[in-house]
Amino acid sequence: MFDTFNTLFDTLRSLLASNEPIDNEKVQTITSNKSNLLNITSNSPQNPAQRNILLRADIDGIQFDSLTERRKLPRLFIDECFAISDLFQLNEYDSLLLLIEGESLQSNYPDCTRGLLAVQLYYESKERLAACLAYLMACLSGRTFQSLLKISKSIEFCTNFTNELIEQRLIENIIEQLISFQIRNEEQKLYSKAGLGNVKHRRRVQDSIKHIRSFQAKAIFLYSCQIRLTRSHLLSIINYLAKYSTIQDDGIIDESTLYLLGAFLYGITLALTIPNDTNIGSSSIITSKHQQFSLQEDQPLSPLEDNTTTTTTSSIDPALITSIRDILSNDERWIVPELKAVCQLAWAIILRARSHTLPDGHIYSEDIEALADTAVEAHVFAFLSETVTKSSLFQQEEFLIRRFHMLFVDFIYYLPFKLKELRVQAEDTARMIEDCERARKPLPDNLQRDYEYFLELLSTFYANDHMGLHLSEEFWIAADALAGHRLMQSPTQQQVALANFVESAGGTLSAYLYCHYIHMLAGISSTQSSAHACFELLRFAKDTGGPTCWNRIFQAFLLYRNTYRPDTLLNQQQQTSFGASPSPSAIKTIAPKEVTALIAVLNLIEVIASQDEVSRIGFFEHPQWQITGAFFGLLSCRISLDLKAALFNTLSAFTKTSEIAMHFWKIIGDVDLFAPMENSDMPAIAYEIEEFEVPSQKYTFLKSCLKFLQPIISQQLKTNIDMRTLGYCVVFLVNHVLLKIPTRTFKSIQEKWQIIEFVLIILNDIVINYFSNQIIENDHNEAKLVSPGELLVNDLLRGGVLNNLLTTLISDGCEKLFEYVPFIGEQELSRSLILIMELLESVTLSSQQILQTDKLSSFTFCQTPIERIVTDTNTKDLFPNIMKLVDMIDYFPKLAHQALSIFAKTLSEDKLQKPFLRLLPKDHVRFVFHTKNKVIRFFFRKKKLY
Repeated sequence: MFDTFNTLFDTLRSLLASNEPIDNEKVQTITSNKSNLLNITSNSPQNPAQRNILLRADIDGIQFDSLTERRKLPRLFIDECFAISDLFQLNEYDSLLLLIEGESLQSNYPDCTRGLLAVQLYYESKERLAACLAYLMACLSGRTFQSLLKISKSIEFCTNFTNELIEQRLIENIIEQLISFQIRNEEQKLYSKAGLGNVKHRRRVQDSIKHIRSFQAKAIFLYSCQIRLTRSHLLSIINYLAKYSTIQDDGIIDESTLYLLGAFLYGITLALTIPNDTNIGSSSIITSKHQQFSLQEDQPLSPLEDNTTTTTTSSIDPALITSIRDILSNDERWIVPELKAVCQLAWAIILRARSHTLPDGHIYSEDIEALADTAVEAHVFAFLSETVTKSSLFQQEEFLIRRFHMLFVDFIYYLPFKLKELRVQAEDTARMIEDCERARKPLPDNLQRDYEYFLELLSTFYANDHMGLHLSEEFWIAADALAGHRLMQSPTQQQVALANFVESAGGTLSAYLYCHYIHMLAGISSTQSSAHACFELLRFAKDTGGPTCWNRIFQAFLLYRNTYRPDTLLNQQQQTSFGASPSPSAIKTIAPKEVTALIAVLNLIEVIASQDEVSRIGFFEHPQWQITGAFFGLLSCRISLDLKAALFNTLSAFTKTSEIAMHFWKIIGDVDLFAPMENSDMPAIAYEIEEFEVPSQKYTFLKSCLKFLQPIISQQLKTNIDMRTLGYCVVFLVNHVLLKIPTRTFKSIQEKWQIIEFVLIILNDIVINYFSNQIIENDHNEAKLVSPGELLVNDLLRGGVLNNLLTTLISDGCEKLFEYVPFIGEQELSRSLILIMELLESVTLSSQQILQTDKLSSFTFCQTPIERIVTDTNTKDLFPNIMKLVDMIDYFPKLAHQALSIFAKTLSEDKLQKPFLRLLPKDHVRFVFHTKNKVIRFFFRKKKLY
């Protein structure tokens, strides 16, 4: 079984990579696995004859196709084989092969028995088989994307083979398997039979089970993108969504559920599309990431005039329309009610879009309005924002992203009446909130916030364009702000509607909606051109004088600065600028509502300045806006630390331009922003952190401060940097941030490692810069004052407090990762460990290089960090922990690679080899081979599954 599925997997991958037509051998391999692909989670049944042969295998021996020589099996081996067979209801010979394969892999997994490895191999083989099914679906020729194959003969074979699978109820089978093959059920079965080992084994098995389900659901999703689903298919999908959908413990939708939701959305689109064979495989296929993608791509959705309609509606199934309408209109409660709302909204939109092409009598305007009303009442936009679009699939699945983009823009275009109604309700809500606050009454529970939810949904969905699809630009193509930059073709009606929505949504804004509108603008400004369009929109808004024009916004910042600190920052003495704060009750401060609005605006400025250099320079050089004086001036005021954090984040975006970064660095030095206060050894920023953030255990201000410092220092190190200011910054980073980590409590482990990562990036840059300058100085025999970089290096070479902290962080990080439980912050932890090991390795290599060229160097009697790790008895567990990180290669390949780099450096030093051998486990040869095999398996194992 394991070999069979691996062969199929390798065959499909080679087919995808090949420019040659499919050969008979590949055809035979694929077609021979048809039954396996139809029933991925099923197994070949147990066989009494095989069981009888195995029962006597300890006496008579055994031989069959995969075992060329007759061999006797130990009784314990036979018992384990039967246990595997009974556990999975699996053919006895397949169980035997799994167990033999597991035994052969024990050198790679010294922490697992052959039986546990057989369990792991079983699920990994099923994962490969499920991945093969997804591969096949990606090879289809259809309406949405181009086949992954390049040769027409290969495409034709895969399409015909897939059609055969579909005719044999593949989609229905997958859904039935998704219902029965649940992660919890499999875990309970394994627990009852001692089929789960340590945490590493459990993690591997759990991941494989999750991937099996995900690949199966993805296969349906990919098929639905390309080929019209039948009524039976769609009803099976709806039934699954209604009764078996799952939400993960973190509140995010399960991957398999999301894939099936995407399949439903594509399914209803193609089901209600009039087929046009001339379009298939040509203009309807998306060939560019930047091509517009909406319901209009496949067939025009605007009302078709009588004289332009050249097709009939006979291909649209009236029974399908009736069935879906009945299911979505009844009162039956779904296991996740909000999923029903998503389906209702999508169905209402497609009905409106296809209203002039559907059979008479099957669609009425009141049906559409009722569906839309029901969906909105179920808070569909809040659910999409908080539960659906936060899934990691929206960072990697292009056509899932495109289909939800289509859902949002078509809601604006095809249901404008509902959008207008939501806006009116939002204004009523705003007035009600103002009345309650004025009368100091509690807010009612039934406030209509759906328009607010919709704006926030657009903000979160478009904020991160991970795949570079530039979908947010559709909101700006028809904007007046880009009138001079348009292409020759006119914008579509939908693009005009989107541009009108952006502009009208900002008209006559109430205070209640102001922040949500600004958040939405920030979200749809996530690319260079959309950011520039937004900058121009608010620049041209000066004629109206509204609250969203740049002139009004920056006037407000200057007014706040002058109100809360009348004198400007540049003329103020350091000790008064950042002096200790009196009790909060005695301080006149900005109202919380105003702080929220200012933070929203600062976030918008940050996004625009980060994405578009022209806008960034326009902000900085405008004589009336005075961002330097306004923002740095506000930093000196006694205002909310959340607002100061937003100011630092915004200023960090401007540092992408080196001239602006240099200007900011000069200001930092002029005002001694990070210098100690008078009669104190800590800077004012450190005081504010201790005073306000340490008690709350949340460090938003500190993170933003580090985010601001990192690019500035990185750029200034390339120039003749002011060592005095750099010294103050390093003291702040080491003494008041990094060395405080062990004594501080963090509500979020992710935040802890984010802070560590920021600091280590800066320290690494400083150390690298120091060594590069040191080599140059040695060549010229120049002597300079002790630099911050030299202080850091000396601490690491002499085993100082910083060195001790870094080794402690490695131990803490390893301990957390070795739990093999996914957690929020694991990526930050991994990157932090990489930075620590890079720093230690860099100091080791560079100090040795300098020692070879300068025999009088102060490093002569020092011990390199790697030497200390290997030889110091106080850190005897540290090196084995670093080596264990190689085991994380499947989850954190870069971290494992860095651990191997330390491993290689240690072995290259003759004087470290004996201490190294003493640190290894007793079976050190097995340990070394295990490490080597881990690396070989990773680099030769084809991990990237479609």
